[in-house]
Amino acid sequence: MSHRIMIVEDDPVIAGAMEQYISGWGHQVHRTRNLQDVMPEFAEFQPQLVLLDISLPFFDGYHWCQEIRKISQVPVIFISSASENLNITWR
Repeated sequence: MSHRIMIVEDDPVIAGAMEQYISGWGHQVHRTRNLQDVMPEFAEFQPQLVLLDISLPFFDGYHWCQEIRKISQVPVIFISSASENLNITWR
């Protein structure tokens, strides 16, 4: 069974590696192109899972999670290279 997975990550190397592995497992992957306005791509792709970086340009991952929650209850997994436990929250 194929799932639609959206990657919201500003580092092209990390996003590319994630896309390669996930699509290799047979899932549809969409890498967000416009990090200044994620929501149109979210609405068009209608993902079943969002992999969301915390540290993004323009608006952080927490902002985009709040925007997603206004219209969807899709599972969101935060991805981050931050090592501090202060970044761990439930949304």
